[in-house]
Order: sequence, then C-alpha cells, then structure tokens
Amino acid sequence: MTATRPPAPSLQSQDPPSGRPQRLTREQSRAQTRERLLASAAVVFTREGYGGASVDRIAEEAGYSKGALYSNFASKDQLFLELVDHYAGGQAEELCRRLDAVEGADAVIEAVCSWATGLQHEPDLRMLVLDLARRVRGDPQLAASHSRLFDEQWEAVGSRLARIFPDGLSPVRPLVLGALVMELTYGNAMHFHAELTAGDLIGVALRGLRDAHAPRR
Repeated sequence: MTATRPPAPSLQSQDPPSGRPQRLTREQSRAQTRERLLASAAVVFTREGYGGASVDRIAEEAGYSKGALYSNFASKDQLFLELVDHYAGGQAEELCRRLDAVEGADAVIEAVCSWATGLQHEPDLRMLVLDLARRVRGDPQLAASHSRLFDEQWEAVGSRLARIFPDGLSPVRPLVLGALVMELTYGNAMHFHAELTAGDLIGVALRGLRDAHAPRR
C-alpha cells in the first residue's frame, strides 16, 4: 500500500465546554507542523526514493514553505532519518504490545507472524528501512547511531520471544532473536514469491528454533 497523505489538520481545536474554537499553543502548532512534514515526507520518499526526493517537493506536499521545513529539520537527511526512526520504532512498539497481550508459545509465534504479514500491505514504507540500511553502510557514524536505536528495539522484541522456549530460556541472545524477526520482516519487502509472506518465513524459523531446543524425551 502506498503511503497516503493524511487530511490537513485544522489549526484550531474545539473547546468542548463552549464549542468555541481554541487556538493552538506554539508548541502544539509546531508539533502539528512536524507531523504534517513527516507525513508528506513519507509520501514523497516512497514515491520518488531518497535520491529523487527534494526538500522543495516535500514542503509543497505538506503545504508549507521550504523555510518552514528547515525550521523543523536541519536537512533532508535529518528528515529522512527521523521518518524511518518514527516508523520502525512505532512498528516495534506495536509488536511488543501484541506479544504482551498473549500467553503460550504458539500464541506468541502466531502474534509475530500475524504482525509481520500485516506489514506486507505497507511495502513502500518497509523500503524506506531498506534504503536506510543501504545508506548507513558507507557512513560509520550514522551506522553506529542507528545500530544503538535498532539494538534497543530488537532486544525488546527478542526478550518477549524468549517465552517460546521451555522456562523462557532462549538459546540465543534477545538481540539475535529480535533481529531474526525484524530482518525477515523488512528484508521480505524485496520478495519475489507472492504466496510467501514474512509471517510464513518467521513461523518456520521460530518453530524450528523452538523444536530444535525442546527437551529430549
């Protein structure tokens, strides 16, 4: 599914007791502007790619001037990185919420597979993550900062996945377990077989890992 531009938010909010419009504070207005710029950046980056996207086009898509964009983001690079961080971080948090809501090894695996398969409908946004991965290879400083970010997300996921093993004792580190799920999820954005989903691949991997370390009878 291609990212769609959300409806432009109103610059005024309604005061519930009286129904009279209430002006946003400066902080609220700034947050709203950043949100619209990020939403428009998602549209432009997924449509034109990082190299083809321009600051002018992103600002135009959001209905702002280029100056307004630069007052919120220092550069196109910063805007892109914040967009990817926002998207990937939000997806990791959603997965953690789903895992926290289920009990039992099979339910945990099913929750992961369902989440990953659901992202099949957002291939363009997953390609943003792959685009970032390609770019950080040539930038050690950028790679280090994003490695720390993704390490935290992947460890949070991996620690929850440890429940699929007897007594919650995973044979691999949480970071590795989380990376297994995330790499298959985002890497599958480039899949060539329409019938195989990221959820299918993750299910095979997790069940195989669990069964390989099950107690011998």
